[in-house]
Amino acid sequence: MSFECAECGRVSMKWLGKCPSCGEWDTYTESGEFGQEPSSSEGLLDAGAETLSRVKVSSRERIKTGIPGLDRLLGGGVVPGEVILLGGPPGVGKSTLFLQIAGKMASSGKKVLYVSGEESPSQIKIHADRLKINGENITVLGSGNLENLRILAGKLSPEAVFVDSVQAVADPSGGGAPGTVKQVKLSGQKITALAKNSSSVFFLSGQITKQGDMAGPKLLEHMVDAVLYIEPGDGNERVVSAVKNRFGSCGDFLLLSLGSRGLTEAENPGADAGMRNRVIPGRAYCCVKSGKRVVTAEIQALLSPSYFEYPLRRTSGFSRERLLMLSAVAEKYLGAKASGMDIYMNVSGVTRLQERSADLAAVTALYSGISGIAVPGNMVFMGELGLGGEVRRLRDAAERYAFASRNGFKSVVIPGSSGKIKRQQAEIIFIDQLSRIKEIIASDGG
Repeated sequence: MSFECAECGRVSMKWLGKCPSCGEWDTYTESGEFGQEPSSSEGLLDAGAETLSRVKVSSRERIKTGIPGLDRLLGGGVVPGEVILLGGPPGVGKSTLFLQIAGKMASSGKKVLYVSGEESPSQIKIHADRLKINGENITVLGSGNLENLRILAGKLSPEAVFVDSVQAVADPSGGGAPGTVKQVKLSGQKITALAKNSSSVFFLSGQITKQGDMAGPKLLEHMVDAVLYIEPGDGNERVVSAVKNRFGSCGDFLLLSLGSRGLTEAENPGADAGMRNRVIPGRAYCCVKSGKRVVTAEIQALLSPSYFEYPLRRTSGFSRERLLMLSAVAEKYLGAKASGMDIYMNVSGVTRLQERSADLAAVTALYSGISGIAVPGNMVFMGELGLGGEVRRLRDAAERYAFASRNGFKSVVIPGSSGKIKRQQAEIIFIDQLSRIKEIIASDGG
């Protein structure tokens, strides 16, 4: 005879008043013989055995979610049978994002099942109406019973199933209350097996507390195919990042803006295409990291004759010490005579530039301000400079290049030692020595 904790699932050969794992009292109940195998295969994947070389791969394309940034984050869309876990703190917008994805997939003709153990169908309808979602192809189930979900999914055979949230559903035969470690683990196992056996895409949401509660997505990360986290940013911004992705890559981020009508893509609010089209000497763009995401920063340099014994060096959002060094490098390797001039440098798009990958853009802006040659607004410059005028290797070059290409830049100037980069719409111009800047700007019609 064995005893099992209804909260965390710990098994003991004797009854205990307090569980050593979770610290809860009076949670041990009889669970059968110790080490006994489960009598049911429910919740287990059953796809059979076959020689790998003979396994047939479905020719079906990836399913689009209707949100281009999310499709990119997942590697081009979702794969049939995939389980995607979205974690985040309460109130961050997980339910809103799920409803919007469900609405867009349903509008494209996909059958969608939306399961909520926290809201009734009428409450979900109110939320959907506010988001202007037509629920024609969406079936709503207001139940936390995992068995009801399994039965309805079997009848409908939906392409996508949304479970909001995984802490609010439970298997009555598993023991324990919804949200406990035992039930979250059991629910995750059964939902994953259901997805693999039915080829339906499952989206699960999970609450994460400030303390990183074990009952949250951390417990399920090894079971699912993709793990996304949605976190609050500045103001109404929400940042969605991928920390696990079996059918795509990690490291990319999606920036959303939360408004009265839901979440909208706002990948780079600082990038103004209208401003980039203006001919302004003393300006250059670069792509930099702001927290966990890539953003576009505009560097402006204004130079004027100095009437002081010591010329002024004023900066806003840029290091003054770094400006002094870069102005010396620009004078030596580009012939930009700035020693007798006041220099004012301003940064737009970020609060403060704290990484050296903006060196190349800063020197380009300085040269443009002194020479009066305008730098094309559809070019972006990235790279750290050394005192010898060399342009050093750029970290995350592929990610920054992809971001610049998506945001309408036509040419990306990066160090030649940045490694292999998958080419997209934007042209790649490799640079190893700062002296090439004159040639690059002139050849682009600046």
